[in-house]
Amino acid sequence: MAKVSFTKLGLKKKEEIKNITINDQVIEVRQYLPISDKINIITNVIENSADDNNFANPVKVEVFANLEIMYAYTNISFTDKQKEDPTKLYDLLEENGIIAEVIAAIPENEYTLLLGWIDETIEAFYTYRNSVMGIMEQISEDYSNLSLDATEIQQKLADPQNLELLKNIMTKLG
Repeated sequence: MAKVSFTKLGLKKKEEIKNITINDQVIEVRQYLPISDKINIITNVIENSADDNNFANPVKVEVFANLEIMYAYTNISFTDKQKEDPTKLYDLLEENGIIAEVIAAIPENEYTLLLGWIDETIEAFYTYRNSVMGIMEQISEDYSNLSLDATEIQQKLADPQNLELLKNIMTKLG
């Protein structure tokens, strides 16, 4: 089979935009997001949706996935102040139907693929985290922190002033 040079295909990056109107404002919705941007969305959703690092809170996944979609797929600019309270921002967008309108303007395959990758990545992350290797990694991290704490305690006890205070407290306690 004869090979064809990739450059001879003449491929060009498509930057398709679909315009929607919201409250008399023209909003641009990207039709395709580069894979690096999708990876950033997935990473941000995972980082922001964990409760106590034990599981991904499905409500937080919904909130942060939709906010990340708004940031990446539209030309709507949000201030840092607006982004400080993601649940408030999400509620305002959701109550006014903005999220639904933007999602409807994104090609179904593009949207479905992104959500699938978010779900798969979260599942893989927590499967690993709860595996023997993941648990051992956590114990190792906890142990290294513990040894640092023990060293710090030892240094504080070696300080003559702290040692004298400790002796006084022990004497008073009997």
